[in-house]
Amino acid sequence: MSESIPKPETENDLDVPAFVLAHPFVKSTDADTILRSSDGVDFYVYKAILSLVSPVFQTMFMLPQPEPNPPIPVVDLQEDSALLDKALRFFYPGTQSVVAIVDDLRDIIEVLVSKYDIQSVVATATQHLLKYVEAKPLAVYSIAVAHRWDEMAIMAAKQSLKSPLQIDAEAPPELNHLTAVMYHKLLHYHHRCSVAAKYQTQSLRHVPYPNEYVRFRCTSCASDSLNWYLSDGEAYPVRLWFIEYLKSMGEILARTPGIDIHTHKSVYEALKKATKCATCKGMVFDQFSDFVSHLASEIEKAIDEVELKF
Repeated sequence: MSESIPKPETENDLDVPAFVLAHPFVKSTDADTILRSSDGVDFYVYKAILSLVSPVFQTMFMLPQPEPNPPIPVVDLQEDSALLDKALRFFYPGTQSVVAIVDDLRDIIEVLVSKYDIQSVVATATQHLLKYVEAKPLAVYSIAVAHRWDEMAIMAAKQSLKSPLQIDAEAPPELNHLTAVMYHKLLHYHHRCSVAAKYQTQSLRHVPYPNEYVRFRCTSCASDSLNWYLSDGEAYPVRLWFIEYLKSMGEILARTPGIDIHTHKSVYEALKKATKCATCKGMVFDQFSDFVSHLASEIEKAIDEVELKF
């Protein structure tokens, strides 16, 4: 080894890499291969395990060994000890994967799947990606499209709809891992979802049983200058406060089509206006809550119809 590794005070006096107190890849009497990291840390492993999961390692172990043959063959790798430790823990028996940030996960997947062709870790990798899809949708999208994990990429793309994709801000670091084509696909998807979501606020033909709702029956407060067609094919006057809500929500959906509209401040602003009317305020809380849930369902269905192709 090219660096001095401190020895822990244990019964077996095992050599342990400095970056971790104890791990399952320490010096072993029956290990038959050493993986040596780029920073000189040795990982004692079994050929059979690596050959079973990786055709790359299997081929590597079949190559002729240099003379004289060492007691335990050493394979020099380009990965440093920290990354190699995390990568091995992803599949090696008796270990537990440790992923602190999504960038670690990206590096692990790149090493195991792309470089060493260990396809058996894909299920574990996608489970880890699920943990980041809400907080880091663009990062998850970039990883998923790079490996053609379409289902995960679509899930991440839908999560990205909760935030605006701004071109007037600094470029997010995730763009370093995306091709221009794949980012354009995401932008185009975001735009089409925005159009589809906003349209649900520009038409009321999807509203069921219109005559039951106070926003169509009230004659006490101001109505919009135009009558609106509802699900029965008839045009009705609609309260102005309700139309103002639709217009406000439409502009919001144009930027962030995937937001949760149930708790958006526009709901409370609409209710505040409606309660100023003696007729509306008696029924608006229950009825408007039902409408918001209905609108959210229509938006979700509209977005689900937008296809994202890779």
